[in-house]
Amino acid sequence: MSVGTKKAPQIKTMGEASKVRKNIEISEKGKQRKKEIIEATIEVIVHSGVQGVTHRAVALEAGVQLRLTTYYFKDKEDLINEAFIYFAEEGKFLMAGFLELAYEHLENLSGLEKNNLTSKNRKKIYEAFSALASDFLIHNLKHERDHIAVQQAFLNEAIKNPLVRELHKSHRKRLINNVSELCKFANKEDAEINAEIFVNAFEKMEHEGVCTPVKNIDEKKYQAMVHKLVWWMIM
Repeated sequence: MSVGTKKAPQIKTMGEASKVRKNIEISEKGKQRKKEIIEATIEVIVHSGVQGVTHRAVALEAGVQLRLTTYYFKDKEDLINEAFIYFAEEGKFLMAGFLELAYEHLENLSGLEKNNLTSKNRKKIYEAFSALASDFLIHNLKHERDHIAVQQAFLNEAIKNPLVRELHKSHRKRLINNVSELCKFANKEDAEINAEIFVNAFEKMEHEGVCTPVKNIDEKKYQAMVHKLVWWMIM
């Protein structure tokens, strides 16, 4: 009798555990499916622009039934807004990648003390960052053209979509703040203004370059432009 009493709670606990485990699996599958639909939305934007986003087009791109897209996203605006949030939060804006590399490189430069840089050390930062930024730009223009196109598409959408506008402003503010920290490290006055100019100029080069066929990209021109930009920003 005592043995049966001990086993009953154990069976109940195992059943509850199984139910919880099954719910977790369903939840994880749902999250994965939703992510796939969002990524499909971004792919539609790449080849058809924001105006090409429909539940049917996204379902076709994702390889799922139409009812699944309408289950997770009630309308076109919902799809676009969620795609922008995912694109920003996952760090797929290319400038975010440059900043990550820049800070890693900064940590590897020895003997540098913030706001107390010699001209020699300032030149070290300039040489490192200008090489890094120009290589990064050329890489993007050759291999990340879809991402630049999506970034431009969301910028255009922000003009008429209030929610995307606010999300874009928030993302851009974080971006400029990060670049501003680099300017402050180099003891540059008006760091925030300089950072905004840098971001604007860098993105303009990306958007201009992506309109040029890869084989016709003038690497030397873009390298010279980036070196001038970084020189002004740091020196």
